[in-house]
Amino acid sequence: MKFHIIAAKDLKIVMRDRNAILLLFLMPMIIISVAGLALGGLFEQNIQIGVLVVDLDNDDISKGLVEFLEDIDILDVDMESNEFAARDRVKNQEYGRLIIIPLGFTESVMTGQDTELLIITNPTEESQNTVLEKIVESYANRVSTNVVVIKTASAYGIPVYTEEQILEIVDTAEQFVQPPPVEVITESTTSNLSEYSPFAQSVPGFAVMFLLFTTVHIGSISLIKEQEAGTLRRLLTAPISRAEIIGGKIASTFLRGFVQLTVLMYFGHVVFGLDLGSDTLALLVLIAAITLASTGLGLMVAVLVNTEDQADSVSNLLILTMSALGGSWWPLYIEPQFMQDIAHFTITAWAMEGFYDLLYFDLGLAGIVKEVGMLVLMMIIFFGIAISRFKFE
Repeated sequence: MKFHIIAAKDLKIVMRDRNAILLLFLMPMIIISVAGLALGGLFEQNIQIGVLVVDLDNDDISKGLVEFLEDIDILDVDMESNEFAARDRVKNQEYGRLIIIPLGFTESVMTGQDTELLIITNPTEESQNTVLEKIVESYANRVSTNVVVIKTASAYGIPVYTEEQILEIVDTAEQFVQPPPVEVITESTTSNLSEYSPFAQSVPGFAVMFLLFTTVHIGSISLIKEQEAGTLRRLLTAPISRAEIIGGKIASTFLRGFVQLTVLMYFGHVVFGLDLGSDTLALLVLIAAITLASTGLGLMVAVLVNTEDQADSVSNLLILTMSALGGSWWPLYIEPQFMQDIAHFTITAWAMEGFYDLLYFDLGLAGIVKEVGMLVLMMIIFFGIAISRFKFE
């Protein structure tokens, strides 16, 4: 395969262009800084989420969950001893959310048995319900590790008494991680959280927007320019296949976008103290998925339009619409529900949800499976349409 030759050639051209480097890195850094500092207090809400808790277990791990919830500033935790009374209080809208910890919860966890936590919510308070679900899921993920270790020990046929024994079996623990042994179930009545930072919105939001300008706008226009100049047609005379030519173009655009988004996220971490979460691999997987989807969109735009001007107009329209609708400029939750539903047809919405799960809720790779899956699906659709209609002239 010789596609790397095409990709390397394109990247060398970009590296020689100082203006291109400024557009890739310096301008986004300036915009991210200005937006984060200027709008820092705009989306910060001193919200208090009231939650009622019934601890039927009343043992070590269930008490740990209650303490975990009480330590989170945005939660106002109240205890109720009677499950039926608690359900009535939620039904009467005295509380919007109820967590029920089942009897035997601690014993199930410590003996390696699957168990569950139940959340009952008022559907009219969807955004607060989602926050609570993420918080409880983050604790459930931590507790699940105990279950996984014990299951792994059982698979080896050995008891777990010492730390050394646990270390011996930890390598096989991953086979029990999915689905999570401690499941959170949410019914309707009709992680440790990172400290809030305005840059948790502005850094990934504007970074994704500038990524789209790189992969969709610049990517589509540069491809059309090469078609109009006959560069692609001349490449056909070289000892390289059509697939390798297309692969090289895709690879060069992807690498530019991947490096750009990675650098901008790291810039937010270094300069503004943005917490990037504890799972670096998950962050890189998400960045790669976003970049692949946007690269596919850029290629699709290039094959669906006829001129450079058309590519410029269409790509700008797509980028600005996706950025506004999908949560690059402001949090998605402040939009009306119907707009939030429409937003999930965009790359931006899934990208931002993935970043929230990693940067704010620290859910790790398992927590972004849905977002990555949707981005990969978009990538397949975009590349499928683009490659089927690609022309070298």
